[in-house]
Amino acid sequence: MREPLLDPTGDAGRETNTTLTARPGALRGLTIGLLENTKPNAVPFLRAIARGIRDRYGAGEVRVFRKGYFGTPVEESVVQQMLHNCDFAVAGIGD
Repeated sequence: MREPLLDPTGDAGRETNTTLTARPGALRGLTIGLLENTKPNAVPFLRAIARGIRDRYGAGEVRVFRKGYFGTPVEESVVQQMLHNCDFAVAGIGD
């Protein structure tokens, strides 16, 4: 079953992916995708989250992806890289 994805920008006219795939039943061995927004401390924050997910749930490899600029939506090319190289993703901000 797919879950609705709400666009927090309020730009109803913009094309967005409005559904998510189902959550995995377990995270053991799955590849984590981290999406950082280029702000200071985003990478250390996300790496700590990934470490916790690996320690607690046995997730596998961690791959880090980066937005071009924190104030704009993530580029479609980055989304596609994450879709093809990760089993699930975590996005975070830092300052």
